[in-house]
Amino acid sequence: MTLEEHIGNLPKNKRCDIAVRLTRLALPIWDKYAEKNELTYRDTVVGLQHSVNRALLKNTIDAVEKYISTNFIGKAIIKNTALLSLSRQFSDPIVALQDLDWKLPYEVERTFYSVYNLLDSTLGKEKTAFYEKTIYVTINQAIDALSSSNLMNEKEIREILYGNKSGL
Repeated sequence: MTLEEHIGNLPKNKRCDIAVRLTRLALPIWDKYAEKNELTYRDTVVGLQHSVNRALLKNTIDAVEKYISTNFIGKAIIKNTALLSLSRQFSDPIVALQDLDWKLPYEVERTFYSVYNLLDSTLGKEKTAFYEKTIYVTINQAIDALSSSNLMNEKEIREILYGNKSGL
């Protein structure tokens, strides 16, 4: 069974728990980079310089986790203003990454995208532009960041994905 199939077969709350846990585990990649580098870029369209809030990823994971724990008990997801505000903070940096106006090291970029996709998934976006399940992409990008940065090995990642009797 592929990772995508495994994730797809899990209950929705378990998928969300795994995604939050993995993005939180990848957060030190972003934090370490942000400590030593400016989080700025210049867009090539109008030449304006932009900066990204260092706490954006942590704030997003925290807000998603809080939202899921209070609003996501088998009910349809209702969008809230805190999540929408965070989503707006991602819009320009995501375009800058896609347009190559902002270049990040691979693991840092994967971490950024994984948190962005976690937020999108929480806001109800079920599929990406490439028709992949957004929650799967979130998990896959976080795993990629964690393994390529050597923060976690395959055995540790598998334990989170496939768990054991004690669960997450």
